[in-house]
Amino acid sequence: MSNKFNANALSEYCKNYARRVAADAYQQGPTLSGQQIMSLTTIPQINLLIISSLAEKWRADAEKFRSPYFDFTAPDVQEGMQNFMNVVSQHIAVRREHLEPLLADATCRAIELVFDPRSYFDELFRDQPDFTLTADVLKQVTRYTKINTFIPAYIVQRMNGKPFIYVNQAISYLDEVLSQRGHELEHYDGFVAKLAEKHPMNVSALLRSHVPDAIPAPPVRSFFDAAIEPANPPAPMMPAIAVPDDTPPERQTATVAPQPDQTGPASRPAPQLADEGGSGGPIFSNEPIGPAAGPTPVAPTAYPSQMQTGGLSRPSNTDAEPLMMAANAAPSLNDTLREAAADESPTMAQSFRHLPVESVARSISLNQKFRFINQLFNGNTNAYNQAIDEIDSLDNYGQALDLISYRYASQYMWDMSSDEVSELVEILKSRFV
Repeated sequence: MSNKFNANALSEYCKNYARRVAADAYQQGPTLSGQQIMSLTTIPQINLLIISSLAEKWRADAEKFRSPYFDFTAPDVQEGMQNFMNVVSQHIAVRREHLEPLLADATCRAIELVFDPRSYFDELFRDQPDFTLTADVLKQVTRYTKINTFIPAYIVQRMNGKPFIYVNQAISYLDEVLSQRGHELEHYDGFVAKLAEKHPMNVSALLRSHVPDAIPAPPVRSFFDAAIEPANPPAPMMPAIAVPDDTPPERQTATVAPQPDQTGPASRPAPQLADEGGSGGPIFSNEPIGPAAGPTPVAPTAYPSQMQTGGLSRPSNTDAEPLMMAANAAPSLNDTLREAAADESPTMAQSFRHLPVESVARSISLNQKFRFINQLFNGNTNAYNQAIDEIDSLDNYGQALDLISYRYASQYMWDMSSDEVSELVEILKSRFV
């Protein structure tokens, strides 16, 4: 599921919407036919996604007919199987308890297709077996897509008649079309209005706008800034951090505590300097750095701060406690996963435990495998195997964390404080770090 959504809110909304639609649809009888499903909701995309799910399930069921005692490649058998499947497909009859989950899932997928088409098609492509996207699969995707149809059409064009392409190539084509024709994406207003006919939608509660599409890399700092600034520069509303005595006055941005000096007075107050923008932050300048260079210090009152802090002097311990508690608030999902790859001074046991391994799959014990399947993948062995294989195909630790945090953790509602998640992250460290 896309990281742009509040997973719980989206799931709850789709279930409520499906419940209301199904309650109205099944008033006339215990089952719905294929034609009735095609007009089940006022949103054709949702109806088509239900039909697509039924088709996939029917093909999977038909595969169960194959037996090692018969030749299913014979032309007569293939023709008979196709005729059988076609005839049965004309007699769809779905009961409410079977249709309602399909309707809820189709609703969630349609919402994601409208609000975050990049994530929708990315997940769809990555779910393909053998990490390949075939022309037949893409044909079906195009057939059942009625929103933002130019996206699969563009990928079909870029395939240029090839029988298949690898998923990473398909994703690169996806990024191409979105960068070139992103202005053509359908707006969600009309879609939301149609959903609201059955169940009102609170868009702001559904979306998690504070979560970025990608984890941005930290900005590259100048060596000259880093060389003269303290390792942890003071921030507003936090206890001030002492600045070394040899730091030039023009680089000091906050009042510091008096520092004892063996060759000078017992205390030496540091002057303050406001930058050109009035923010009090460091200035990147081509001027020489030294006591005799730079602008003349300006009194703090010349550029008053926009935040009333009650003075910039060091707060007492009592005043600092609530601030430090706020700084130690619960970390986000990525903060939880992006811990240090190893302690600064690891023990010998830790060093052996963090030795690199060649394969995530082979480094997971049998007991861990069973627990991961049951606790992290809801008992789905195929989903577990696919996830581990995909992790093993990645190049670095960051990609692995992005995959499990933005995809599997949201999809399977992981408890990030569980032992299983912690063990999996440790295995990823051993594999990539």
